Amino acid sequence: MNRSLRHALRLAFLALSLPVLGCDLALSSLTVEIPDFSSKQVEGIWVWRLSPQTNQYQRDTQIRFEGVTTLASGQTLTYATNTAGGVTNATFETGVVPDPADPDRVTVKLGFVRGLPGVFKVTTYNAAGESPLSSGSDSL
Repeated sequence: MNRSLRHALRLAFLALSLPVLGCDLALSSLTVEIPDFSSKQVEGIWVWRLSPQTNQYQRDTQIRFEGVTTLASGQTLTYATNTAGGVTNATFETGVVPDPADPDRVTVKLGFVRGLPGVFKVTTYNAAGESPLSSGSDSL
C-alpha cells in the first residue's frame, strides 16, 4: 500500500474514531513556516491555545518531527502528535516546501487533533531549547 493511501486511511480512521472517544476533539491544521529547519535541527513544535480565562497562551498539542524522507516528488515529513493532556496520539505525513531563496526556511502544513476552538500560536524546539511564541496567530 503506498504512503498516500496509508495516510488517507489513518486520517479517515482518526476522524471516525473521535466521536467514539466522547471528547470535544477536532482535526485541525496549521501551515507553519520554520526559518531554520535544518540548521537548528528543529525537533518539533508546540501548538499553544489562548486561554479565555487567563488571556495567556497554554500548551495544547506537541508535534514531534520523526524524520524527513526524500521522494521523487519532494521531501516528506513524518510527525507524531500528542495533546498536552496526553489524550490523543497520532502519526501523520506532510510535504516539506523549501523556500527557493533560502532552502533552510521551510513551510509545512501540519494536521493535529485539538480540543476546544480558539486562537493558536506555535513555538519550535530542539535539543538547545524552545523558541519564543510565533508573532502570528491562527483561529481554529
